[in-house]
Amino acid sequence: MQDTLRTRMGWLHAWIGFSAGLLLFFVFVTGSLAVFDTELTRWLQPEVPPQAAPFSVQALDRTLPDVQSLLRQGEKPFITLPSARDPVMRVQHHDGYEFLNVPFNPETGERINARATAGGTFFYDLHYTMRTGLYGETLIAFAGLALLVTVGSGIIIHLKGLIPDLLLFRPFAARLRAWLDVHILASVPFLPFVIMMAYTGTFIRARTIFPPVSYIASFEALFATHPSPDVPAKEERLEIPLLPSLPPLLSQSEQILGIGQVGHILFLSDSILFTRTDMSGPLLTREHVDFSPRDGHFLRHVLLPTPVTHAQQLMEGLHFARWTGSGLRWMYFLSGVLGAVMFGSGSVIFLMKRRRQSGERIMFRIAEGLTIGALPGFLLATLTFFWANRLLPVSLTSRPLAEVHSFFVMWCFSALVGLLLCLWGRSTLGWKLQLGLLGVLAILLTPLDLLTRSGVSVFHAPTVFATTDLCALLLGLISFQMVRRL
Repeated sequence: MQDTLRTRMGWLHAWIGFSAGLLLFFVFVTGSLAVFDTELTRWLQPEVPPQAAPFSVQALDRTLPDVQSLLRQGEKPFITLPSARDPVMRVQHHDGYEFLNVPFNPETGERINARATAGGTFFYDLHYTMRTGLYGETLIAFAGLALLVTVGSGIIIHLKGLIPDLLLFRPFAARLRAWLDVHILASVPFLPFVIMMAYTGTFIRARTIFPPVSYIASFEALFATHPSPDVPAKEERLEIPLLPSLPPLLSQSEQILGIGQVGHILFLSDSILFTRTDMSGPLLTREHVDFSPRDGHFLRHVLLPTPVTHAQQLMEGLHFARWTGSGLRWMYFLSGVLGAVMFGSGSVIFLMKRRRQSGERIMFRIAEGLTIGALPGFLLATLTFFWANRLLPVSLTSRPLAEVHSFFVMWCFSALVGLLLCLWGRSTLGWKLQLGLLGVLAILLTPLDLLTRSGVSVFHAPTVFATTDLCALLLGLISFQMVRRL
């Protein structure tokens, strides 16, 4: 009975794991990068100094012309106040995909001339929507359910020999045995984290699995044709009153929320929201104090104290980890990376076990080609995004969109090359080509950073720049080692 259960769980683990594994690799990699989205934005804007002067509340009013301009365009801008993770002020707005930002000196309020970029929030949006809105969120939510099934079946399979397998690592054994060891070692140490992230992520996006309206109605609305009324441009549509001075409103908000507890100032057509910082604690409360945008008088203090909202806020706080210090954030990052290794190695093992019987079949070759595009191909696209950020002209119009296009062009090209080589019967060449190019781009990211950023030396201080370069260097060395073992 037990062997039958393990056999059935093995089938479930293999097929559900491979079917959802390529998407889950994508989810874990983008989630790991999203943990440091603020720091990556700083790397992607090298003109912003690593340190900044102390914050002066009087500098807030210097940002109001930019806020006013965005309001006239129909946007919902917000100001991010300086923090330990990002020492400058930023005026941001969401363009439907990314949070575009303009940095300001926190002491004087002067605008810092920095390149436009999609920023680290590009990976945050990819992580939970795949840049497709509600439909991407729904797919990610179902992937979270598949993750729970895969982890549960994997525990049943390996429970009997878990301790011996965990203590045994044979990097120079036969390739299948070495990949199995990597798979187990990447899975077990952070298994509670993987389960926690899968559960909280699925909980947060549960409304996409059980929407208030039917999927059929949603698709009918998507493809329905409606006459388009003559809508004037955003700039001509809104008349925005002169905004009130912000320092008195910030002082009044801190009397309610606490000194240093305001993290964002959101501007809407009918109110200005001073929102509690995400770093205030594990509960992502979204508590805010509202003022009138016309004369600045107090409107309301919004706090949702019910048990249901507290549960939702706790789930979001644990999943997003914006309240954590740098040490715990690195633990989240490492856990996410090992989660990606778990699913990447699991996909490779799935193909290796079936190559002898199914290697000549067209569906197997398509599956391996898609795996090449999803694993090294996605990492190649990620590095291309960083390279494009430094190589595209700073004056280029729609520069953030050009960075995003470079990412997707490289990803599609990698997937196409991998698929064609697998169909041709040269899958090993496909793996080696993409892993080799990945190693080159990763190792050369440090010279690129030093050449395109002013005021640096070869022995630059351990800032976000050096940390990003070091992580890329490690990725490059691992890629070359994998090419050597193929």
